[in-house]
Amino acid sequence: MDRLAVMEQFLAVAEAGSFSAAARRLNVGQPSISKAVAQLEAYLGVRLFQRSTRSLTLTEAGRRYRDGAERAIAAAAAAEIAAKEDGGRLAGPVRVVVPTCLARLHLVPRLREFSDRFPEVTLDLEITDRETDVVASGVDIALRIGTLADTALVASRMARTRMALVANKAENGLDAPHNFMGQPAIISRLHHAKNSWVFRHGSARIAIMVHPALILDSDDAARSAALAGLGYAMLPRPFVADLIDTGDLVELLPNHMLEDIDLWALLPAGRDQTARVRAFLDWLRPQMNAIFADERPGLLS
Repeated sequence: MDRLAVMEQFLAVAEAGSFSAAARRLNVGQPSISKAVAQLEAYLGVRLFQRSTRSLTLTEAGRRYRDGAERAIAAAAAAEIAAKEDGGRLAGPVRVVVPTCLARLHLVPRLREFSDRFPEVTLDLEITDRETDVVASGVDIALRIGTLADTALVASRMARTRMALVANKAENGLDAPHNFMGQPAIISRLHHAKNSWVFRHGSARIAIMVHPALILDSDDAARSAALAGLGYAMLPRPFVADLIDTGDLVELLPNHMLEDIDLWALLPAGRDQTARVRAFLDWLRPQMNAIFADERPGLLS
């Protein structure tokens, strides 16, 4: 008896709730699943399932065996991954939290290169603009854009870019920062805790209080709102560069410097990085620099 294979078949039945559903999930015939579970019960000397014409439920012994089987399968998978990495082959999951705009516009379209290079590494992406508890959720890497709050995480700056002030092409251009006072502004909470925008012109620093027509917790939504003509938006330039290039958005006040903004990779402190996590970070850094370097010369390396 291949005990791990039988465990996997047993777990499939327990999760699916029927032999037929488990057979479909594993792409095998139902008789082979039924036979494997019957052999397992005979080997253990206990009934693992309570069968009736309408339902299939785990017995108390079945529940205990399920818990142990799940641990055994996980341990076997971890052992395989460790052995492959010891042999120079990278395998296993890398869990990454990625802001929505960064994932949709830039990261996901480039992942084919990483997957081709490391085909046995599974990238598990959580795409969200909300801050995730990296330690509690078991995340390997969290990518964040902007100023970091005090954190016990290990922070590595991946790239730097600048903000851009944009509006729908149909909006009238404004030629000075003070002209934005009273105009409808689209505020992204990810970058603006206060309703103020800071401009620099030469040695002068100009802070303008803006009128928020729309407040959002997503750069992707702020980009769409600007495109729809709902107001003026200040966003990381790589998130709007494509729309500026096509003329759908207009970049305003190009002679005024806006604030720089950083992309960070946050990692749990005290947790040893696996070889696959290091490989992803090593691949990611030049990718992000290439994206952000198009918008700001002299990026960090």
